[in-house]
Amino acid sequence: MNNQMSDLIKEIPDADRFLESAGTCYGKNYPSALSGFFTQFKDTFFYANVIQFLIVALMYMNIGKGKYWDILFYASVSGLVGACIENSTVAYICQESQRKKNYKVFSFLIDEIFWITCEYSIPFLNLIKMKAFSKGTLAKCVNYTIIGLFIPFTICRLAIGFERMNKGILSSQKISNLHGFAFGFMAIADIVCSVSILYFVNKHNRQNFSTSNISNYIKHSSYTILVAVDVVGFLLSVLGIITNLGMFSDYIPSSITTPFHCLKSSFVLILASDALLFKYGATTSSINASSNTNSKLQSTNDYNGGGGGKSFKGNNYAAIDIQKPLGGNVGYKSLNNNNVSYNYNSAYNNSSNLNPPQKSIIKNYTSNIKTSPNLYSQALYDNEPQFGMFNNHQYN
Repeated sequence: MNNQMSDLIKEIPDADRFLESAGTCYGKNYPSALSGFFTQFKDTFFYANVIQFLIVALMYMNIGKGKYWDILFYASVSGLVGACIENSTVAYICQESQRKKNYKVFSFLIDEIFWITCEYSIPFLNLIKMKAFSKGTLAKCVNYTIIGLFIPFTICRLAIGFERMNKGILSSQKISNLHGFAFGFMAIADIVCSVSILYFVNKHNRQNFSTSNISNYIKHSSYTILVAVDVVGFLLSVLGIITNLGMFSDYIPSSITTPFHCLKSSFVLILASDALLFKYGATTSSINASSNTNSKLQSTNDYNGGGGGKSFKGNNYAAIDIQKPLGGNVGYKSLNNNNVSYNYNSAYNNSSNLNPPQKSIIKNYTSNIKTSPNLYSQALYDNEPQFGMFNNHQYN
């Protein structure tokens, strides 16, 4: 009797999630859920979200405060929670004891809440960058566009969650197509933000004849990051759709999207690293500017003898008082040590006139981003908004 029951069980086909096309349990026969969870750390997407959270959290606790860093941190937390839910679920449903069981997996639907939060944080982060220079009706239109694109993106992600929940699998042709559309909406949002940022920054630069070292850094770093994010999102969307079409599936493998998906899963870490580099550049520029200003002031004080009406002495010359009018009595005060003493009017010695033109390094966009008070004492500048990531005017 037991043998007959065993034979009947063997005749029951494995659940769909154990098929290779399901991308869920193929090649996985975990003896226990705990063992499976630890084994899942080999999965690139799982590990990427774990290490991303650890590094971003370390940055956040030590250097980052404010809206921009808050979004980065909570996005990394969402990615970590989403990855843990997904992989712990896979570890459970891919046990050897679950091979013959088909059931709905509700945790796959719940998981989408965290993926939505993590993934769409990128357009919102770019929107914060744009606000550094954006003004007027165009800026409002861009803002509403980004918020509006969030709706179809969320619908696509929830549709993915329902499909995964009902079939108990992570991948299928329908899910891949939905992924392509979701990534497409997000790519459009990223591109809109990037184009807007470039437009407003260039418009601002045309109105200012000189640029700072920070502006140069932005052009070579942050712009590159913006374009890279847009390109990866666009390619991921297009390839995710066409690799499931009959006319392309025979020539382009669906696995071609994997490298782009891996990069996308680390976007929060990439943007956090870019913010850290910006902080370093801003700090270095501010300290150098402060040092140069202090050096000039010190040189002025040394030259003037510490105040108005003092004398400057040079070797092999007589001391001449030139504080008097040119037509007046110019007398030789001293010939001691053959030194000359030039006495300048105190009005000429006003150190404020020696300060170089000052420019803002970090302002508008930086109002959303603050740094910890224990980092550096920095020179602060006014009058010109900059594309920055940290608020040097407001310390927590």
